[in-house]
Amino acid sequence: MKKIIVMSLALTSLLAVNAQEQTSTFKVKAVNLQFGVNNGSSVVSNLSDFQKLAPDSEFKEADIAGFRTQNSYYGSSGPGFSMNLVIAKAEGSKLSYLNPEFRFGVSYQQADLLYLGYTKRNESRVDTLTSSKTGEQTFTDSINTQDYSLAYSQRQVMVDADVTITTNPARRLKFYGGIGFSLGLSISPSTTITYTESIRFEQEGLDDDDITYGFDSERTQERFNNDRGFFGRVYLPLGVDFRIGKRKEVLKKYYIFAESRPSLSFQSVPELNMMTSTSNFSSIGVRYNF
Repeated sequence: MKKIIVMSLALTSLLAVNAQEQTSTFKVKAVNLQFGVNNGSSVVSNLSDFQKLAPDSEFKEADIAGFRTQNSYYGSSGPGFSMNLVIAKAEGSKLSYLNPEFRFGVSYQQADLLYLGYTKRNESRVDTLTSSKTGEQTFTDSINTQDYSLAYSQRQVMVDADVTITTNPARRLKFYGGIGFSLGLSISPSTTITYTESIRFEQEGLDDDDITYGFDSERTQERFNNDRGFFGRVYLPLGVDFRIGKRKEVLKKYYIFAESRPSLSFQSVPELNMMTSTSNFSSIGVRYNF
């Protein structure tokens, strides 16, 4: 992963230098670094997908007889970061109305692409207590719950390129928006199958509140490494940028910003096929102007 990041940074620097040499009106203006969370939705999947992703699993279709599907489409989230060089018009050049900026960098994010859940609950009465004074009965029930969780996830490293238009860059507070794309690879894709079984006892309380006791749980897990694939996305960077310094020249070079990147992503899963999903990378970051 470190080698990929280093190579991506080198490529980014070459692109930036090349763009700077092509025209004297543009230069590398800034560098930024941002951290955030990638929120998205898993792709609708079925059991046959996981049978292809984990063919050597001990889990079989017969294991879920009598189970109900918990969900096959759910929201997922994972950490992410992005680092960019910013190319814009040089100082002294005539600014356009749109104030375009070109950003080149690298990003990393974690994504859960596929998920299936199965659950089964069995409840039985194991004891009945009858009061010798009032004749009131108290019931004790045994509740057995079994769950299967099947998940396929990727870590994605990519090269980003986007163009944004900005409100007046001379102002302390500015807004920007644009369009961009990313290309990269999935790193350490894996399939995890987890089985959890729990048993607990519930006793009806005198005040109509159930009392739970004797909880016990057992958990087993299988993990399988999958083939790497390609990753791409188209996104819309939308953000607000605030200059920290007002009078001190040193602080005037630093900015803090908040950015959102709604995205349409394309993931290659070699065992299956190309998949599309939507997500949004929400982040905060720091920018330094040269």
